[in-house]
Amino acid sequence: MFNDPQDCGHGITRIDVHYIRPGLACCYLVVEQGRAVLIETGPQLAVPRLLKVLEQKNIARENVVAVLVTHVHLDHAGGAGLLLQHLPNAQLYVHPKGAKHLIDPAKLKASAITVYGEERFLQTLGGLTPIPANRVVTPKDEDTFLLMGREFQFLHTPGHAIHHQVVWDRTSRGIFSGDALGISYRECDGPKGRFLFPATTPVQFDPKNSLESIDRLLALKPERLHLTHFDSIPFDSNLMVDLKQQLEAYSELAWGIRADTLPDKDDRLLDGIKELSWQRLQAIGSPLNKDQSTELLSMDWGINVQGLNHWLNRLEQSLT
Repeated sequence: MFNDPQDCGHGITRIDVHYIRPGLACCYLVVEQGRAVLIETGPQLAVPRLLKVLEQKNIARENVVAVLVTHVHLDHAGGAGLLLQHLPNAQLYVHPKGAKHLIDPAKLKASAITVYGEERFLQTLGGLTPIPANRVVTPKDEDTFLLMGREFQFLHTPGHAIHHQVVWDRTSRGIFSGDALGISYRECDGPKGRFLFPATTPVQFDPKNSLESIDRLLALKPERLHLTHFDSIPFDSNLMVDLKQQLEAYSELAWGIRADTLPDKDDRLLDGIKELSWQRLQAIGSPLNKDQSTELLSMDWGINVQGLNHWLNRLEQSLT
């Protein structure tokens, strides 16, 4: 369906990290005058793939000067510790509120094992490696990083998580968006456009912050959207309008179900999210039928339900 690794122009290469399946998560190699940065890492199992691409492109490991991650969820930053062991001159740039979890990943590991089980955690993610504190940089909001004069700017974008940041690349006029600007899989594309939907992952999702972060990024007037899930695509403001509408619909759906005492609240929330997605897939003429879309998107839908429930629980606690 797509070439990998893929040249995206402006010295950017998209690398599929093969998390769960091909086409689900990626990272980006950016090269400028012989020096390089990696943006996102994927899970630890992806590290050999990243090192192989460096070799294929004749980029010496010593010439990778930084690894930039949008947040510490393991499909985005799980490989950072092991990767840095192979990149002797690189520092890790991570949001100040996420740094401690990569320096000492015990809580991240315990949480992942709770979700996956220890055997599947190792099979899916490959483990976690601590990062020495002296190799970690915690940029403030709007701090910049220069790669041979090429400017990247860190913008703190809470909503998906409180420790989320995006990376704004002025050269490509592109946003390395992590999960702040949604998820879009190439299998869903139809003749009338792309399908992009929210990532309301637990445990820190907040719809108000998400909407504010989207508006902040729209003000940049970007031309490219470098998604982690999945691919570098032309920026489309209509997709952002639809993303905001979906976030509002998700929130209204969850809020409307919250007070019910029926035991099937999660099922009803999941069904509502499925229907919202199916309406949009039909509108763009997606080649996926209902069974195919369910197979492709069921994991993300389930995670989104969990995140919405965490948000509701926090909201209800704040009201009592």
